[in-house]
Amino acid sequence: MWFRMLGPLEVISGGQPISLGGSKQRATLGYLLLHPNQTVPISGLLKALWSVEEAPMTARKILQNSIWSLRRKLVNDTAAEVPVALRTQPPGYSLDVPLDRVDLHLFHQWVREGRSRLEAGEADAAATLLGEALELWRGPALADLTEAGLLWPELTTLQSMRLDVLEDLFEAQLACGRHYAVLGELESLVENEPLRERACGQLMRALYRCGRQSDALGVFSRLRARLVEELGLEPSRELQLLQQAILTHDPALQLAPAPGAPYSVQGSSALLLGAETATAPRPLGPRAVPDSPAPAPSQPSLQNPAPRPHHAGPAPVPALALAKAPLQPDDATPEPDGEPPAPTRPPVQGSGPGPQRPALRAVLPTPVPRPAPRAPFPADGAAPRNDAPTAHASDPAPPAPGTGTPAAASAVRREASLLLVRAEPDPASTDAGELDAVMDGVGTLVHQEIERCGGTVVFSLHALTLALFPADPDDTGYPLRAARAATALRTALTASTSPAAAAPVSARTELRTAVATGAVLVSQSLGGSRPPRVYGATVKECEALLALATSDGTHVCDRTREETKEYFAYEEIPGTPVRWKLLGDIGPDPDTEDDAHLRELDLLQGVMTHSSRWSQPHLITVLSTEDAPRRRMLCKLENFATSALDGAQVLTWDSRDAAESGPFGLHRRIISRFAGLSKSDPPWAVRRKVSAAVQRLDAGKSCINWLVARCTSVLETSNRSPERFDADEWRDVWRYFVEAVAHDGPIVLIIDNLHLEDAATRELVGLIARLPGRIPLTVVAGADPELLRHADWTSDRGLATTVLLDQPADEELTCAEDACLPVP
Repeated sequence: MWFRMLGPLEVISGGQPISLGGSKQRATLGYLLLHPNQTVPISGLLKALWSVEEAPMTARKILQNSIWSLRRKLVNDTAAEVPVALRTQPPGYSLDVPLDRVDLHLFHQWVREGRSRLEAGEADAAATLLGEALELWRGPALADLTEAGLLWPELTTLQSMRLDVLEDLFEAQLACGRHYAVLGELESLVENEPLRERACGQLMRALYRCGRQSDALGVFSRLRARLVEELGLEPSRELQLLQQAILTHDPALQLAPAPGAPYSVQGSSALLLGAETATAPRPLGPRAVPDSPAPAPSQPSLQNPAPRPHHAGPAPVPALALAKAPLQPDDATPEPDGEPPAPTRPPVQGSGPGPQRPALRAVLPTPVPRPAPRAPFPADGAAPRNDAPTAHASDPAPPAPGTGTPAAASAVRREASLLLVRAEPDPASTDAGELDAVMDGVGTLVHQEIERCGGTVVFSLHALTLALFPADPDDTGYPLRAARAATALRTALTASTSPAAAAPVSARTELRTAVATGAVLVSQSLGGSRPPRVYGATVKECEALLALATSDGTHVCDRTREETKEYFAYEEIPGTPVRWKLLGDIGPDPDTEDDAHLRELDLLQGVMTHSSRWSQPHLITVLSTEDAPRRRMLCKLENFATSALDGAQVLTWDSRDAAESGPFGLHRRIISRFAGLSKSDPPWAVRRKVSAAVQRLDAGKSCINWLVARCTSVLETSNRSPERFDADEWRDVWRYFVEAVAHDGPIVLIIDNLHLEDAATRELVGLIARLPGRIPLTVVAGADPELLRHADWTSDRGLATTVLLDQPADEELTCAEDACLPVP
């Protein structure tokens, strides 16, 4: 029985996962596994299970039921080779489990061995051990529990330790001369963790050895600026000395790899200007070293590598596999049918039996940061193995005729959209004999649709496919192409009437897609034919979106939605990070869209410009019985306000926002948006921010205090109406507030589906549109023509423009003309 904590919590018995039940049972097991073979008090368990909320009166009963259920599933498991005991031990409970069956313990064990090798100067063996330890991670530790809202300090410590071990791995790789191989991952780490000085120093050294001295100095400059601005600190002395060494081209910065070492870059001798150093440089930052590190086991000879073990099952895909596909040796010999005898190693004095870990297969010199992944957990009942993992180097094979030496990799940073697809057949409706044929058909169809939409497949493994849609100087529609590829795939794979999908494929395939847009680091072999490799935070964001996506839609990031909201309808999904669900097209393809409303668009853009320039509040009403043309018009007006009106402050609102915010939601949104409030602000911070926003008014202190009190009373309103003042007083509140925040730039309010809003919202929109004074304010209201029939939507407007986007009925036209007539 294996316990996997470095990712979603899993218990594997007999090669199959065990169902752990509800969230409280999983949380109980997860917390006990964080303290194995120790008595955890009941009070500690209750605090862990209800870490962000008050425990109910029945909390102890819930805990007892969880313990009882876990005992039935774990202790009474007949398929388990290793016994597990969940004992009641006053003052709490204890989970007795062999530590070598918990991936977290194996991670600590292999990290200790790797750090011991690194301290001893055995950089290659250290890189192997540390790389294997990191491959145990399948995502954030106990990711399913953190998604459920549980916050434990032990998990924060684990995540920090993971970053420390990653820096140790980079240190070992740099000591082996593999600066080209780790450059992409180093840049990604520094981008995500910009204040980690040790990683910044490693990136500076890697960039310098790759001949990019100016980029290395740029890393130091950005780190120093951020430390000074945010913390008031200067970089450490080690980093300052490293900067000076780069400026003077200190020969000690160069580290030549040993001849024939794995991952060496051919033809890079021109960059190695200094003399070779015999030992690896010391790490820039302090690193915790275990008090009693395990002695390093003896390593087999490189000329007689140990045989590779036969694995019982397929190896799991590590998280980094989304960004790159590991290269397998071309001359790998086939596995024998039987299990080969385990290689023996001489006993080491003072060391116990090591964790069950098969030896690494031989690796050819290829520019990848560490060996190919392997299964970290052997099946239950497998023979214990005491061989240490070693990387075996061999003499480089002579290149094939006409191929020359391997090409160096050129990495560039560019804007792009990433489409991550998981398309796999439903096992319940697919025969085992058809699975290979179905997967082949699905993979072919996914590649064809991606290429048809202008994308490039950069990674494909089983059901996962990662596609790159790079920015083109002549065409900035790369997010739109990625979103259209996602919708085309859904149509082809799930619509039974689609001519592009075969019947067995479309009816039996579960599809999950995610689109993320941002800056990525693209590494392409110079003169090579391999697909590019993609690194960076955008890859991780796309992976996180896919993990949260369901089979009934496409999840996109906030930037993708902003770039494509003119063509697709989206629904915001609550939670962190901000993500959106793609609902479908809202109009025709941009290449075939007609120009029926260009004159109306020009007219309304001119009205918005006039209102902003002359500080005159203006109401624009866009009427249409169809949602699609109205949404397109409002999106174009929003884009125009953002790009053409200098410093415009744009706020959008529609019926979906109203459904989530409740009564008087628009009232609170306006004050929160322009006062810079967040949902987590305490009352004292709300009052301080509102006060700062209205201080721009040329008014006395008593007037300011009165205005702050009225605005905060609106924010305290959730399911009840604000304090009842007369209409003139509320008009003065909104007039003074809008006039104060308009000092930061013209204000544009865009409200869609106004005919579906309640009376209080329509009253607020009409009130703001009639504000007196010189205020750069434009209110754009989109609605069905039935809005004109509402009794509370009067035609008493100072400056107003109404546009009909479709041919109205006679009675609607008459009503609209009456509404547009000036008031005598």
